[in-house]
Amino acid sequence: MKRKNAKEAFWKQCQTEQQLWKWVECFQGIRVPRRPVCPGHSAPFDYLKLAYFEPATDLVVWAPRGGGKTRLGAVATLLDLIHKPGCAVRILGGSLEQSLKMWEHLCPELLRNGVLPDRRGNSRRANLPNGSSVGILTQSQRAVRGLRVQKLRCDEVELFDPRVWEAAQLVTRSKGRDKAFVAGAVEAISTWHTIGGLMERVVEGAAEGGAKVVKWCLLEVLERCHPHRNCDSCPLWNDCRGIAKTCNGFVKIDDAIAMKRRVSQEAWESEMLCRRPAARKSVFPSFDPEIHLAADERRFTQMNGDLWLAIDFGFANAFVCLWILRGDGDVAYVLDEYVQPMRTVDEHLPEIEGRPWGKARRVACDPAGAARNEQTAMSNVQLLRSRAYVVKFRRSLIMDGLEMIRAALRPAAGEPRLFIHPRCKRLIAALRGYRYAEGGGEVPIKDGEHDHLIDAALLLREPRQWRRRRLAEVLMPRAGI
Repeated sequence: MKRKNAKEAFWKQCQTEQQLWKWVECFQGIRVPRRPVCPGHSAPFDYLKLAYFEPATDLVVWAPRGGGKTRLGAVATLLDLIHKPGCAVRILGGSLEQSLKMWEHLCPELLRNGVLPDRRGNSRRANLPNGSSVGILTQSQRAVRGLRVQKLRCDEVELFDPRVWEAAQLVTRSKGRDKAFVAGAVEAISTWHTIGGLMERVVEGAAEGGAKVVKWCLLEVLERCHPHRNCDSCPLWNDCRGIAKTCNGFVKIDDAIAMKRRVSQEAWESEMLCRRPAARKSVFPSFDPEIHLAADERRFTQMNGDLWLAIDFGFANAFVCLWILRGDGDVAYVLDEYVQPMRTVDEHLPEIEGRPWGKARRVACDPAGAARNEQTAMSNVQLLRSRAYVVKFRRSLIMDGLEMIRAALRPAAGEPRLFIHPRCKRLIAALRGYRYAEGGGEVPIKDGEHDHLIDAALLLREPRQWRRRRLAEVLMPRAGI
Protein backbone atom coordinates (compact mmCIF):
# COMPACT_ATOMS: atom_id res chain seq x y z
CA MET A 1 0.00 0.00 0.00
CA LYS A 2 1.40 3.39 -0.97
CA ARG A 3 2.16 5.84 1.80
CA LYS A 4 -0.55 8.33 0.76
CA ASN A 5 -3.15 5.63 0.38
CA ALA A 6 -2.11 4.09 3.70
CA LYS A 7 -2.59 7.40 5.48
CA GLU A 8 -6.04 7.82 3.97
CA ALA A 9 -6.97 4.26 4.92
CA PHE A 10 -5.75 4.86 8.47
CA TRP A 11 -8.14 7.78 8.98
CA LYS A 12 -11.04 6.31 6.98
CA GLN A 13 -13.91 4.98 9.05
CA CYS A 14 -14.67 1.24 8.79
CA GLN A 15 -18.13 0.36 7.53
CA THR A 16 -18.18 -3.42 8.06
CA GLU A 17 -16.81 -5.95 10.53
CA GLN A 18 -14.45 -7.29 7.87
CA GLN A 19 -13.04 -3.81 7.22
CA LEU A 20 -12.54 -3.33 10.96
CA TRP A 21 -10.71 -6.63 11.35
CA LYS A 22 -8.49 -5.86 8.35
CA TRP A 23 -7.75 -2.35 9.70
CA VAL A 24 -6.57 -3.78 13.02
CA GLU A 25 -4.44 -6.38 11.26
CA CYS A 26 -2.91 -3.83 8.85
CA PHE A 27 -2.29 -0.86 11.15
CA GLN A 28 -1.81 -2.58 14.50
CA GLY A 29 -0.21 -5.82 13.38
CA ILE A 30 -2.70 -7.91 15.39
CA ARG A 31 -4.78 -10.82 14.15
CA VAL A 32 -7.57 -10.66 16.67
CA PRO A 33 -9.34 -14.04 17.16
CA ARG A 34 -12.83 -13.86 15.68
CA ARG A 35 -14.24 -17.21 16.79
CA PRO A 36 -14.87 -18.43 20.36
CA VAL A 37 -13.83 -22.00 21.14
CA CYS A 38 -15.56 -22.50 24.52
CA PRO A 39 -19.36 -22.79 25.00
CA GLY A 40 -20.93 -19.54 26.15
CA HIS A 41 -17.81 -17.46 25.46
CA SER A 42 -17.21 -14.61 23.05
CA ALA A 43 -14.29 -13.93 20.73
CA PRO A 44 -11.93 -11.03 21.58
CA PHE A 45 -12.94 -9.39 18.28
CA ASP A 46 -16.52 -9.21 19.58
CA TYR A 47 -15.32 -6.59 22.06
CA LEU A 48 -13.78 -4.38 19.36
CA LYS A 49 -16.87 -4.75 17.21
CA LEU A 50 -19.27 -3.72 20.00
CA ALA A 51 -17.06 -0.85 21.13
CA TYR A 52 -16.53 0.54 17.62
CA PHE A 53 -19.88 0.50 15.86
CA GLU A 54 -22.37 3.09 17.08
CA PRO A 55 -24.59 3.24 18.92
CA ALA A 56 -22.23 1.51 21.32
CA THR A 57 -23.49 0.23 24.68
CA ASP A 58 -21.92 -0.15 28.10
CA LEU A 59 -19.64 -3.17 28.01
CA VAL A 60 -18.29 -5.59 30.59
CA VAL A 61 -15.16 -7.43 29.44
CA TRP A 62 -14.31 -10.49 31.55
CA ALA A 63 -11.04 -11.88 30.28
CA PRO A 64 -7.94 -13.72 31.57
CA ARG A 65 -4.66 -12.27 32.66
CA GLY A 66 -2.43 -11.79 29.65
CA GLY A 67 -5.46 -12.31 27.41
CA GLY A 68 -5.02 -9.05 25.48
CA LYS A 69 -7.77 -7.03 27.18
CA THR A 70 -5.57 -3.99 27.90
CA ARG A 71 -4.01 -4.09 24.42
CA LEU A 72 -7.43 -4.31 22.77
CA GLY A 73 -8.67 -1.50 25.02
CA ALA A 74 -5.90 0.67 23.59
CA VAL A 75 -6.88 -0.32 20.03
CA ALA A 76 -10.52 0.54 20.75
CA THR A 77 -9.39 3.91 22.12
CA LEU A 78 -7.30 4.67 19.02
CA LEU A 79 -10.23 3.79 16.77
CA ASP A 80 -12.55 6.07 18.74
CA LEU A 81 -10.09 8.94 18.47
CA ILE A 82 -9.34 8.81 14.75
CA HIS A 83 -12.66 7.59 13.32
CA LYS A 84 -15.04 9.58 15.55
CA PRO A 85 -14.08 13.28 15.32
CA GLY A 86 -14.64 15.18 18.53
CA CYS A 87 -14.81 12.02 20.66
CA ALA A 88 -13.43 12.44 24.20
CA VAL A 89 -12.02 9.28 25.77
CA ARG A 90 -10.62 8.81 29.26
CA ILE A 91 -8.76 5.80 30.63
CA LEU A 92 -9.29 4.94 34.29
CA GLY A 93 -7.33 2.03 35.74
CA GLY A 94 -7.56 0.23 39.06
CA SER A 95 -4.34 2.10 39.80
CA LEU A 96 -2.29 4.75 38.01
CA GLU A 97 0.13 2.00 37.00
CA GLN A 98 -2.73 0.09 35.38
CA SER A 99 -3.87 3.21 33.52
CA LEU A 100 -0.34 3.71 32.23
CA LYS A 101 -0.27 0.20 30.77
CA MET A 102 -3.06 1.06 28.33
CA TRP A 103 -1.53 4.49 27.72
CA GLU A 104 1.82 2.89 26.86
CA HIS A 105 0.11 0.81 24.17
CA LEU A 106 -1.69 3.88 22.81
CA CYS A 107 1.04 6.53 22.98
CA PRO A 108 3.37 5.09 20.26
CA GLU A 109 0.45 4.99 17.83
CA LEU A 110 -0.33 8.64 18.52
CA LEU A 111 3.31 9.66 18.10
CA ARG A 112 3.61 7.68 14.89
CA ASN A 113 0.79 9.75 13.43
CA GLY A 114 2.07 13.12 14.59
CA VAL A 115 0.00 13.51 17.76
CA LEU A 116 2.12 14.73 20.68
CA PRO A 117 0.91 14.02 24.23
CA ASP A 118 0.61 16.94 26.60
CA ARG A 119 3.32 16.48 29.22
CA ARG A 120 2.85 19.70 31.17
CA GLY A 121 3.12 18.92 34.85
CA ASN A 122 1.98 15.36 35.50
CA SER A 123 -0.75 15.32 32.85
CA ARG A 124 -0.86 12.60 30.24
CA ARG A 125 -3.31 13.79 27.62
CA ALA A 126 -3.42 14.25 23.87
CA ASN A 127 -5.60 16.35 21.54
CA LEU A 128 -6.02 15.25 17.93
CA PRO A 129 -6.44 17.59 14.93
CA ASN A 130 -10.00 16.27 14.41
CA GLY A 131 -11.09 17.49 17.84
CA SER A 132 -10.83 14.14 19.65
CA SER A 133 -9.00 13.91 22.96
CA VAL A 134 -7.71 11.24 25.31
CA GLY A 135 -6.21 11.21 28.78
CA ILE A 136 -5.61 8.97 31.76
CA LEU A 137 -7.17 9.46 35.18
CA THR A 138 -6.02 8.61 38.67
CA GLN A 139 -8.09 6.32 40.87
CA SER A 140 -9.85 9.05 42.85
CA GLN A 141 -13.24 10.69 43.09
CA ARG A 142 -11.63 14.07 42.48
CA ALA A 143 -10.42 12.90 39.06
CA VAL A 144 -13.82 11.52 38.09
CA ARG A 145 -16.35 14.00 39.44
CA GLY A 146 -17.16 16.84 37.06
CA LEU A 147 -15.86 14.89 34.06
CA ARG A 148 -17.91 14.85 30.83
CA VAL A 149 -16.70 12.50 28.08
CA GLN A 150 -18.13 10.14 25.49
CA LYS A 151 -16.13 7.02 26.38
CA LEU A 152 -14.80 5.96 29.78
CA ARG A 153 -12.58 2.87 29.56
CA CYS A 154 -12.07 1.31 33.01
CA ASP A 155 -9.23 -1.20 33.16
CA GLU A 156 -8.91 -3.81 35.94
CA VAL A 157 -12.19 -2.92 37.62
CA GLU A 158 -11.66 -5.58 40.28
CA LEU A 159 -9.09 -3.23 41.87
CA PHE A 160 -11.36 -0.15 41.87
CA ASP A 161 -12.51 1.71 44.93
CA PRO A 162 -16.31 1.07 44.84
CA ARG A 163 -16.97 4.75 45.54
CA VAL A 164 -14.89 5.79 42.54
CA TRP A 165 -16.69 3.24 40.38
CA GLU A 166 -20.05 4.62 41.51
CA ALA A 167 -19.01 8.17 40.69
CA ALA A 168 -17.69 7.07 37.29
CA GLN A 169 -21.15 5.93 36.18
CA LEU A 170 -22.26 9.56 35.76
CA VAL A 171 -19.50 10.96 33.53
CA THR A 172 -20.51 9.94 29.99
CA ARG A 173 -22.55 12.02 27.54
CA SER A 174 -23.55 11.24 23.95
CA LYS A 175 -22.56 13.65 21.22
CA GLY A 176 -23.53 14.49 17.62
CA ARG A 177 -26.30 13.26 15.35
CA ASP A 178 -26.89 10.82 12.53
CA LYS A 179 -23.58 9.53 11.11
CA ALA A 180 -21.59 11.72 13.50
CA PHE A 181 -23.38 10.33 16.57
CA VAL A 182 -21.15 8.99 19.36
CA ALA A 183 -22.90 7.27 22.26
CA GLY A 184 -21.79 7.79 25.83
CA ALA A 185 -20.57 4.46 27.19
CA VAL A 186 -18.67 3.01 30.14
CA GLU A 187 -16.51 -0.08 29.67
CA ALA A 188 -15.53 -2.32 32.58
CA ILE A 189 -12.51 -4.43 31.65
CA SER A 190 -11.08 -6.89 34.16
CA THR A 191 -10.23 -10.35 35.32
CA TRP A 192 -12.70 -11.59 37.92
CA HIS A 193 -10.37 -12.46 40.78
CA THR A 194 -12.42 -13.09 43.90
CA ILE A 195 -15.89 -13.79 45.20
CA GLY A 196 -17.63 -10.73 46.59
CA GLY A 197 -15.48 -8.21 44.72
CA LEU A 198 -16.58 -5.30 42.57
CA MET A 199 -16.31 -7.30 39.35
CA GLU A 200 -18.91 -9.75 40.66
CA ARG A 201 -21.32 -6.89 41.23
CA VAL A 202 -20.61 -5.48 37.77
CA VAL A 203 -21.06 -8.80 35.96
CA GLU A 204 -24.23 -9.76 37.80
CA GLY A 205 -25.74 -6.31 37.34
CA ALA A 206 -24.88 -6.08 33.63
CA ALA A 207 -28.15 -7.47 32.29
CA GLU A 208 -30.27 -5.32 34.58
CA GLY A 209 -28.30 -2.21 33.62
CA GLY A 210 -28.40 -2.92 29.88
CA ALA A 211 -24.68 -3.64 29.54
CA LYS A 212 -23.34 -6.48 27.41
CA VAL A 213 -20.87 -8.99 28.82
CA VAL A 214 -18.01 -10.09 26.57
CA LYS A 215 -16.17 -13.04 28.09
CA TRP A 216 -13.23 -15.00 26.79
CA CYS A 217 -10.63 -17.23 28.43
CA LEU A 218 -7.09 -18.38 27.69
CA LEU A 219 -8.28 -20.87 25.09
CA GLU A 220 -9.80 -18.11 22.92
CA VAL A 221 -6.38 -16.45 22.66
CA LEU A 222 -4.19 -19.58 22.62
CA GLU A 223 -2.08 -20.26 19.55
CA ARG A 224 -2.96 -23.21 17.35
CA CYS A 225 -1.41 -26.41 18.68
CA HIS A 226 0.97 -28.20 16.34
CA PRO A 227 -0.58 -31.42 14.95
CA HIS A 228 2.40 -33.45 16.13
CA ARG A 229 2.26 -32.31 19.78
CA ASN A 230 1.31 -35.26 22.03
CA CYS A 231 -1.99 -34.53 23.78
CA ASP A 232 -1.76 -37.46 26.21
CA SER A 233 1.18 -35.98 28.10
CA CYS A 234 0.20 -32.30 27.73
CA PRO A 235 -0.58 -30.48 31.04
CA LEU A 236 -3.30 -28.50 29.20
CA TRP A 237 -5.25 -31.57 28.11
CA ASN A 238 -7.82 -31.43 30.93
CA ASP A 239 -8.58 -27.83 29.95
CA CYS A 240 -8.57 -27.93 26.15
CA ARG A 241 -9.52 -31.54 25.27
CA GLY A 242 -8.12 -30.98 21.80
CA ILE A 243 -9.63 -27.52 21.30
CA ALA A 244 -6.15 -26.05 20.93
CA LYS A 245 -5.84 -27.80 17.56
CA THR A 246 -8.40 -25.28 16.22
CA CYS A 247 -7.33 -22.17 18.16
CA ASN A 248 -5.92 -19.13 16.38
CA GLY A 249 -4.64 -16.81 19.11
CA PHE A 250 -1.38 -15.26 20.21
CA VAL A 251 -0.49 -16.86 23.58
CA LYS A 252 2.24 -19.47 23.16
CA ILE A 253 1.29 -22.96 24.32
CA ASP A 254 4.63 -23.42 26.09
CA ASP A 255 4.01 -20.17 27.98
CA ALA A 256 0.55 -21.36 29.01
CA ILE A 257 2.01 -24.66 30.26
CA ALA A 258 4.70 -22.82 32.24
CA MET A 259 2.12 -20.53 33.88
CA LYS A 260 -0.12 -23.44 34.84
CA ARG A 261 2.74 -25.20 36.58
CA ARG A 262 3.39 -22.14 38.77
CA VAL A 263 -0.08 -21.63 40.24
CA SER A 264 -2.79 -23.50 42.11
CA GLN A 265 -5.74 -25.08 40.30
CA GLU A 266 -8.04 -22.50 41.91
CA ALA A 267 -5.97 -19.58 40.60
CA TRP A 268 -5.70 -21.20 37.15
CA GLU A 269 -9.46 -21.72 36.81
CA SER A 270 -10.22 -18.23 38.14
CA GLU A 271 -7.67 -16.03 36.40
CA MET A 272 -6.94 -17.93 33.18
CA LEU A 273 -9.99 -20.06 32.36
CA CYS A 274 -12.53 -17.55 33.76
CA ARG A 275 -14.66 -20.36 35.15
CA ARG A 276 -15.30 -19.03 38.63
CA PRO A 277 -13.81 -16.44 40.96
CA ALA A 278 -11.44 -17.72 43.62
CA ALA A 279 -12.98 -18.56 46.99
CA ARG A 280 -9.93 -17.45 48.97
CA LYS A 281 -10.88 -15.86 52.31
CA SER A 282 -14.52 -16.88 51.75
CA VAL A 283 -16.45 -17.64 54.95
CA PHE A 284 -18.70 -20.14 53.13
CA PRO A 285 -16.55 -21.74 50.40
CA SER A 286 -18.88 -24.76 50.24
CA PHE A 287 -21.87 -22.66 49.10
CA ASP A 288 -22.70 -23.88 45.60
CA PRO A 289 -25.63 -22.34 43.67
CA GLU A 290 -26.08 -25.59 41.73
CA ILE A 291 -26.69 -27.45 45.01
CA HIS A 292 -28.21 -24.93 47.39
CA LEU A 293 -30.56 -22.95 45.13
CA ALA A 294 -34.01 -24.47 44.83
CA ALA A 295 -36.77 -22.81 42.82
CA ASP A 296 -39.36 -25.56 43.46
CA GLU A 297 -41.29 -24.06 46.37
CA ARG A 298 -43.78 -26.94 46.55
CA ARG A 299 -41.07 -29.36 47.60
CA PHE A 300 -40.62 -27.35 50.80
CA THR A 301 -44.01 -25.74 51.43
CA GLN A 302 -45.59 -29.20 51.58
CA MET A 303 -43.20 -30.47 54.22
CA ASN A 304 -44.19 -30.53 57.86
CA GLY A 305 -42.58 -27.35 59.14
CA ASP A 306 -42.94 -23.88 60.63
CA LEU A 307 -42.55 -20.55 58.89
CA TRP A 308 -40.26 -18.11 60.71
CA LEU A 309 -39.14 -14.57 60.11
CA ALA A 310 -35.46 -13.93 60.79
CA ILE A 311 -34.94 -10.21 61.35
CA ASP A 312 -31.80 -8.13 61.71
CA PHE A 313 -32.80 -4.61 62.70
CA GLY A 314 -31.28 -1.53 61.11
CA PHE A 315 -32.07 1.99 59.98
CA ALA A 316 -29.00 3.60 58.42
CA ASN A 317 -27.82 0.05 57.89
CA ALA A 318 -30.35 -2.08 56.08
CA PHE A 319 -33.25 -3.74 57.88
CA VAL A 320 -33.22 -7.41 56.82
CA CYS A 321 -36.04 -9.93 56.98
CA LEU A 322 -35.81 -13.53 55.75
CA TRP A 323 -38.76 -15.90 55.40
CA ILE A 324 -37.45 -19.28 56.61
CA LEU A 325 -39.39 -22.53 56.40
CA ARG A 326 -38.05 -25.11 58.82
CA GLY A 327 -39.01 -28.72 58.36
CA ASP A 328 -38.25 -32.20 59.54
CA GLY A 329 -34.61 -33.21 59.76
CA ASP A 330 -33.61 -29.58 60.45
CA VAL A 331 -33.99 -28.71 56.76
CA ALA A 332 -34.24 -24.94 56.31
CA TYR A 333 -35.57 -23.26 53.17
CA VAL A 334 -35.17 -19.49 52.73
CA LEU A 335 -38.31 -18.63 50.82
CA ASP A 336 -37.97 -14.86 50.42
CA GLU A 337 -36.02 -11.78 51.54
CA TYR A 338 -36.70 -8.13 52.27
CA VAL A 339 -33.83 -5.65 52.55
CA GLN A 340 -34.52 -1.94 53.04
CA PRO A 341 -32.67 0.88 54.83
CA MET A 342 -33.90 4.23 56.18
CA ARG A 343 -37.30 3.11 57.44
CA THR A 344 -38.71 2.31 60.86
CA VAL A 345 -40.05 -1.11 61.84
CA ASP A 346 -43.68 0.03 61.72
CA GLU A 347 -43.03 1.09 58.09
CA HIS A 348 -41.52 -2.31 57.26
CA LEU A 349 -44.38 -4.37 58.67
CA PRO A 350 -46.97 -3.64 55.93
CA GLU A 351 -44.43 -4.73 53.29
CA ILE A 352 -43.57 -7.88 55.24
CA GLU A 353 -47.18 -8.81 55.93
CA GLY A 354 -48.13 -8.11 52.32
CA ARG A 355 -45.96 -10.90 50.93
CA PRO A 356 -47.89 -13.94 49.62
CA TRP A 357 -46.55 -16.39 52.24
CA GLY A 358 -49.07 -15.54 54.90
CA LYS A 359 -48.33 -14.06 58.30
CA ALA A 360 -45.53 -15.91 60.05
CA ARG A 361 -46.29 -15.77 63.73
CA ARG A 362 -42.77 -16.67 64.87
CA VAL A 363 -39.91 -14.19 64.71
CA ALA A 364 -36.23 -14.75 65.49
CA CYS A 365 -34.35 -11.47 65.86
CA ASP A 366 -31.12 -10.03 67.14
CA PRO A 367 -30.97 -8.87 70.77
CA ALA A 368 -30.60 -5.22 69.71
CA GLY A 369 -34.33 -5.26 69.04
CA ALA A 370 -35.03 -5.33 72.78
CA ALA A 371 -33.59 -1.85 73.31
CA ARG A 372 -36.18 0.87 73.88
CA ASN A 373 -36.65 3.60 71.29
CA GLU A 374 -35.92 7.05 72.77
CA GLN A 375 -38.90 8.61 70.99
CA THR A 376 -41.58 5.93 71.51
CA ALA A 377 -40.24 4.25 74.70
CA MET A 378 -41.16 0.96 73.01
CA SER A 379 -38.64 -1.55 71.73
CA ASN A 380 -38.87 -3.24 68.32
CA VAL A 381 -39.51 -6.53 70.10
CA GLN A 382 -42.46 -5.00 71.98
CA LEU A 383 -43.82 -3.58 68.72
CA LEU A 384 -43.69 -7.00 67.08
CA ARG A 385 -45.32 -8.66 70.06
CA SER A 386 -48.09 -6.05 69.99
CA ARG A 387 -48.82 -7.31 66.45
CA ALA A 388 -49.30 -10.87 67.77
CA TYR A 389 -45.84 -12.18 66.81
CA VAL A 390 -44.06 -14.69 69.02
CA VAL A 391 -40.60 -13.12 69.25
CA LYS A 392 -37.45 -14.95 70.35
CA PHE A 393 -34.00 -13.51 70.80
CA ARG A 394 -30.83 -14.27 72.72
CA ARG A 395 -27.14 -13.47 72.49
CA SER A 396 -24.90 -16.00 70.79
CA LEU A 397 -21.35 -16.31 69.49
CA ILE A 398 -20.91 -15.51 65.80
CA MET A 399 -18.35 -18.29 65.38
CA ASP A 400 -20.86 -20.91 66.53
CA GLY A 401 -23.45 -19.56 64.10
CA LEU A 402 -21.04 -19.58 61.14
CA GLU A 403 -20.08 -23.17 61.85
CA MET A 404 -23.72 -24.26 62.00
CA ILE A 405 -24.41 -22.62 58.61
CA ARG A 406 -21.36 -24.39 57.17
CA ALA A 407 -22.66 -27.67 58.58
CA ALA A 408 -26.06 -27.06 57.00
CA LEU A 409 -24.46 -26.27 53.62
CA ARG A 410 -22.11 -29.23 53.67
CA PRO A 411 -22.67 -31.66 56.55
CA ALA A 412 -20.04 -34.27 57.37
CA ALA A 413 -22.74 -36.91 56.99
CA GLY A 414 -25.98 -36.81 55.04
CA GLU A 415 -27.45 -34.36 52.57
CA PRO A 416 -27.33 -30.52 52.71
CA ARG A 417 -29.93 -29.00 55.00
CA LEU A 418 -29.98 -25.38 53.81
CA PHE A 419 -31.66 -24.32 50.56
CA ILE A 420 -32.46 -20.89 49.14
CA HIS A 421 -34.91 -19.68 46.53
CA PRO A 422 -33.19 -17.87 43.60
CA ARG A 423 -35.29 -14.74 44.29
CA CYS A 424 -33.18 -14.13 47.42
CA LYS A 425 -30.46 -12.42 45.41
CA ARG A 426 -29.03 -10.33 48.25
CA LEU A 427 -28.66 -13.35 50.54
CA ILE A 428 -27.04 -15.37 47.75
CA ALA A 429 -24.57 -12.54 47.12
CA ALA A 430 -23.85 -12.37 50.85
CA LEU A 431 -23.13 -16.10 51.14
CA ARG A 432 -20.73 -15.78 48.23
CA GLY A 433 -19.16 -12.48 49.23
CA TYR A 434 -18.88 -12.73 53.03
CA ARG A 435 -15.15 -13.02 53.63
CA TYR A 436 -12.25 -12.66 56.01
CA ALA A 437 -9.78 -9.79 55.89
CA GLU A 438 -6.62 -10.21 53.81
CA GLY A 439 -4.47 -9.67 56.88
CA GLY A 440 -5.93 -12.69 58.66
CA GLY A 441 -8.21 -13.09 61.67
CA GLU A 442 -11.11 -15.37 62.51
CA VAL A 443 -13.89 -12.75 62.45
CA PRO A 444 -15.31 -11.85 59.00
CA ILE A 445 -15.28 -8.31 57.65
CA LYS A 446 -18.18 -6.09 58.67
CA ASP A 447 -18.54 -4.58 55.22
CA GLY A 448 -21.99 -3.06 55.70
CA GLU A 449 -23.30 -4.91 52.64
CA HIS A 450 -23.08 -8.66 53.26
CA ASP A 451 -22.82 -8.88 57.04
CA HIS A 452 -26.42 -7.83 57.80
CA LEU A 453 -27.80 -10.58 55.54
CA ILE A 454 -25.54 -13.10 57.26
CA ASP A 455 -26.54 -11.82 60.71
CA ALA A 456 -30.15 -12.60 59.78
CA ALA A 457 -29.17 -15.98 58.34
CA LEU A 458 -27.40 -16.86 61.62
CA LEU A 459 -30.84 -16.88 63.21
CA LEU A 460 -31.59 -20.02 61.19
CA ARG A 461 -30.20 -22.07 64.04
CA GLU A 462 -32.17 -20.51 66.86
CA PRO A 463 -35.59 -22.19 66.50
CA ARG A 464 -34.07 -25.66 66.93
CA GLN A 465 -32.32 -24.60 70.12
CA TRP A 466 -35.53 -23.07 71.47
CA ARG A 467 -37.36 -26.35 70.84
CA ARG A 468 -34.65 -28.12 72.78
CA ARG A 469 -35.05 -25.65 75.64
CA ARG A 470 -38.80 -26.15 75.78
CA LEU A 471 -38.30 -29.91 75.74
CA ALA A 472 -35.78 -29.64 78.58
CA GLU A 473 -38.23 -27.55 80.59
CA VAL A 474 -40.79 -30.33 80.23
CA LEU A 475 -38.38 -33.15 81.08
CA MET A 476 -36.58 -31.58 84.02
CA PRO A 477 -39.56 -31.60 86.43
CA ARG A 478 -40.19 -35.27 85.61
CA ALA A 479 -36.59 -36.03 86.44
CA GLY A 480 -36.99 -34.33 89.79
CA ILE A 481 -34.60 -31.51 88.90
